[in-house]
Amino acid sequence: MAAVADLFMDMSPGKLERLGDIYSPGIAFYDPIHEVRGLNRLRVVLSKWFQKVPAISFKVLDAHADDRTGFFLWTMNYPQNGQERVIHGMSHFRFAPDGRICEQRDQWDASFVLYGEHPVLGWLMQKIKRRAQFITETAGT
Repeated sequence: MAAVADLFMDMSPGKLERLGDIYSPGIAFYDPIHEVRGLNRLRVVLSKWFQKVPAISFKVLDAHADDRTGFFLWTMNYPQNGQERVIHGMSHFRFAPDGRICEQRDQWDASFVLYGEHPVLGWLMQKIKRRAQFITETAGT
């Protein structure tokens, strides 16, 4: 699991060729935006991420694994409009018999895509979120 964490935190476009070291050829990858199968398709997804957000970086906060499954809690940092943004997420892994990852499911808030591309929608969503928090807080008292 340490090798997976190291590659995850040190990921860059130049390291995409090393994905076969930790992912099996038939990797099934799921996140809120993508659903792909196969190592080459995973490389395409990650390559597009680096094209859209060249300064993206990850930090693994916690990791646990046994011989069948594992997970990371992580943060993804990226610049947007001159500010550093942080997304908190989790990755769940299933391992093939050879120890490589055969399935990865990432969970994170994908709304940042809308916020970044549509500032007015982002502003509106933040207002709705604040209102929902107020309703939740007052309902609990």
